[in-house]
Amino acid sequence: MHYPPKTAPTTHVSPDDDALSNSGPAKSDQSEPIVRSASLQRVMKLAEKVARHPAAVLIVGDTGSGKEMIAHAIHAHSLRCNSPFIDVNCAAIPEHLVESELFGYEKGAFSGADAMKPGYFEMANKGTLFLDEIGDLDLKIQVKLLRVLDGVPYFRLGGNKKVSVDVRVVAATNHNLEDLVRAGRFRSDLYHRLAQFKLEVPPLRERPEEVLGIAEQVLHQHYPESRFSQDAIDALLCYQWPGNVRELKNVVFGAVLQAKDAHLEITAADLCFPDSVASRRAPVGTDLDQMEKQAIFQALEESNGNQGKAAGALGISRRTLIRKLKAYREAGLEDSSGTLSMSQQRYYRAQLELPIKMKYAGEQFDAVLLNISAGGAGTKTDRPLKSGAPVALVFSVPGSSSEGAAEFPGRVTWTNRGGQYGIQFGDLATSLRTSLQRWLRTEMKKDGWAMETQK
Repeated sequence: MHYPPKTAPTTHVSPDDDALSNSGPAKSDQSEPIVRSASLQRVMKLAEKVARHPAAVLIVGDTGSGKEMIAHAIHAHSLRCNSPFIDVNCAAIPEHLVESELFGYEKGAFSGADAMKPGYFEMANKGTLFLDEIGDLDLKIQVKLLRVLDGVPYFRLGGNKKVSVDVRVVAATNHNLEDLVRAGRFRSDLYHRLAQFKLEVPPLRERPEEVLGIAEQVLHQHYPESRFSQDAIDALLCYQWPGNVRELKNVVFGAVLQAKDAHLEITAADLCFPDSVASRRAPVGTDLDQMEKQAIFQALEESNGNQGKAAGALGISRRTLIRKLKAYREAGLEDSSGTLSMSQQRYYRAQLELPIKMKYAGEQFDAVLLNISAGGAGTKTDRPLKSGAPVALVFSVPGSSSEGAAEFPGRVTWTNRGGQYGIQFGDLATSLRTSLQRWLRTEMKKDGWAMETQK
């Protein structure tokens, strides 16, 4: 994999920092990208290829998934790499300032315009303009943006002299622009102009190979000699990361701030994960729509069909939930979930609510098994458990022919404020592991998964 050259000078402007001041752009402090998963490697290779062409690029993906990193890669591999890279968050600019910030203004154009100010398009001349959150642009601005993208000279606000620029536009969004087009909230002609080439960035939950690399990168920026303990590594890899890379960085930074001995070791106890239904582990490599659908149905089941509670647990509005449910009904929900590879099968996590016994610190008490995979389980109990501590779950594998409950030894790898705990299994007896894997394969088939077999 060939990474963007570190020597390519770029300019970085962010409207939520200095974009609304006249102090000029700040230098980018982009870290070396962590690219280990096959899915992100494919995106990076496509980014390198499209970088050599003048076509506009639309990058889509979840909030915090790394769309800006892809935009930087496109610029760094393009013929414009020695010219400015201007980063604009369209959602962060006040609506009444969008036009003047993008296209500039002349002295006296409005109250407070004491001098001429070039817009972001002029600042990015000969370089790349990255328009993040493009789906939030007002329709009136979309019209002018389309004309500029077509090479038509434009006027600064309050000006009478046309400005011509040579800019390569890369846009990004976490919205489905096609849905916005159908709803009349985004121009169809602008969408097709921006999406001459479309790149989809997979969410972090589908890229577990990147999790530890990104976490270590953030940690070593603060304490170069520090490291994660094994229980912290397990916790990082077991979490679902609904907030993607941004959430991962925040969790690690928070751990650095509150760790007792951060310059030596970060433990699982130092990590604080937000409560979220979406944080439960799903099969790695799952199609994004299928994963989203699974999380929605699970939330509805746990809230006994209460759409308001389910939407709140998922962190979305009730209107969004209803819209998605309508789309699922129209689709018939008859599509196959796809095929799980051998490596993906080990991450499959079956959802259930099974009363079990838990052994901890010499005591045995009641608990609930929320989900289970070949390597661990999610549980809930009123008893406080210490992260990293040994624990054993006692229950019978559903559908098992063996008599009596079996003991699953392990240790606590993560916790949240809702009394839920992640347990990583230790060494299981061969017969017990086989019984569990057999039942999990049955559940995979019920969920509509086809399974790759050993060759």
